Amino acid sequence: MQFFLTLNKNDNVSFSPFREMDKLDSKDISYLNLPLDLSTIQIVFQRLHRRSPADFWYKRSKRVDLKAEIQKILKALGWDVPALTWEEVRPEQEDEEQNDEARKAFNRIVLGRQLSLSDLRRLARELKVDAQEIIKFAHLNVEHGSAQWTPAVKLQGSGWQCQRCGETDVEEWPSLHGIAATCRSCESIGSSTSLEVLYRDHRSLLDGPVEVQFQPHWVLTEAQRLASEQVLEFLQDPSAEKALLWAACGAGKTEVCFPSAARALKEGKSVLFAAPRQDVIHDIVPRLQRDFKDYPFQVLTGTTSVKFQSGGMVLATTHQVLRFWQAFDVIFMDEMDAFPYHGSRALEWGLNHALRQGGKILYLTATPSPEGLKAVQQGKMRLIRLPARHHRTPLPVPIWQRLRHSLEPNGGTGRCSSLIETLRVQGPVLVFVPKISWLDPWVKWFQRRFPDWHIDGSYSADPGRSGKLKRLLQGKFDLFVSTTILERGITLSGIQVVVLAADHPVFDERALVQMAGRVGRTQESPEGRVIFMSKQRTPAMKTAVQWIEEQNKRALELGLIEGGLKERGNRKSLQEGSS
Repeated sequence: MQFFLTLNKNDNVSFSPFREMDKLDSKDISYLNLPLDLSTIQIVFQRLHRRSPADFWYKRSKRVDLKAEIQKILKALGWDVPALTWEEVRPEQEDEEQNDEARKAFNRIVLGRQLSLSDLRRLARELKVDAQEIIKFAHLNVEHGSAQWTPAVKLQGSGWQCQRCGETDVEEWPSLHGIAATCRSCESIGSSTSLEVLYRDHRSLLDGPVEVQFQPHWVLTEAQRLASEQVLEFLQDPSAEKALLWAACGAGKTEVCFPSAARALKEGKSVLFAAPRQDVIHDIVPRLQRDFKDYPFQVLTGTTSVKFQSGGMVLATTHQVLRFWQAFDVIFMDEMDAFPYHGSRALEWGLNHALRQGGKILYLTATPSPEGLKAVQQGKMRLIRLPARHHRTPLPVPIWQRLRHSLEPNGGTGRCSSLIETLRVQGPVLVFVPKISWLDPWVKWFQRRFPDWHIDGSYSADPGRSGKLKRLLQGKFDLFVSTTILERGITLSGIQVVVLAADHPVFDERALVQMAGRVGRTQESPEGRVIFMSKQRTPAMKTAVQWIEEQNKRALELGLIEGGLKERGNRKSLQEGSS
């Protein structure tokens, strides 16, 4: 996107995406005939100002030939000055009533947003107005100081940086305006190049306290109440910026945050619930709709049909968060250790820059990352613990079943099948495998071994995944084989878990804890068994067991669970059966 430099009767130098008379500022008297990219305009203003500008307006205190001065700067930048001429205009008074409703809708939707030109064009289609009108609405906000244009990819010192995701490892290429750059890190939500611009809206999602009908359909357990109080204390502590809520799998960590979210909204603070995967977001939506009666909030994922919504509370995947800029006072970041957020510099940068100055981030997880634990140890992040589930039953502790032979596909043994058969007596069995290539052979092996059972499996790219998952949630399968796609965000009543080749490198301690955490999540079936099957016991397996045992120990010391003697007895009996 390019802009025209303009000069008005007060000797103010500005710029506009238009040269049509009806869209220029009423004070403009001339404009440069050739459009310039925003990076070039920034250089012009920097040299006029002789300092880094806070915005793009410039006013001279004494008369000089600004037109000649600007052309001199452009000549130094390699522009063909004879081709640059100043055109005189006689602007007409803008009709303020024209498209007034569309502009109001635009301003409701773009609060706190960071939008590319393609985003703005899509918004124009959703509002059913011409794309040029949307650009005009955006530029009016820039002129009024409530927004800004910025290059999508910008020169920073000797290199480039994407202004949407912060990535510095970009791809350079020659253009008509010299060397340009494209960011590949965030291209999944649209192109980001040095020749394009971003519209950044500086206004808050809320303009003050709001009425919120928070009517929870549940009663916090003692463990949840303690954690909820600590979350509220964190949000009210001006010295604390980040906190980690380390919860047991299935402990209800999301609901623990609802009272604080309601409090924040009532105080006029904007709230974001973010997660790496859209299935987590879609799982939270009905719970918020139930407890925040009639409150408008935005739901933004890769599959959301309406991308532009309004409301002071937003639920979004971490990729969609890249479309916000300093918009939120409170961020609840769920599953901080999960793909694709964990290890992504771009998504982490985007989350941090979606936070308003003085805002708070609370990370929620059952399996904290090494970086998160290190930040807690260094005192950079507050720790809040939620070690017990609502039904006061200890977390099932995984049992290691040692095998003498490799668990390659079709490598089932009599011991393996007898264990599966024993577990099925207690409930349906969920079997995790480390590789997609293992899934079909193991499904067929189990089908041959248990011909009367309903057996199937799935993986991330499985075209029948949705239908299979629906039947799984309905309890239609005796045994289901899965990759790690089902390690998080799913509750299956009565489920028993087996991890085949638990010593495989793909299964780190966090994945193992999450897979074990599928067991015993419901009030109806608070117990169950978790079997790690492998030739050797890895450090990850040991750490996973230690984390679960430590949660149980802490919960028992705080009186948040019962004694757990039955669970220890089950564990002992299985250990005695190992071979």
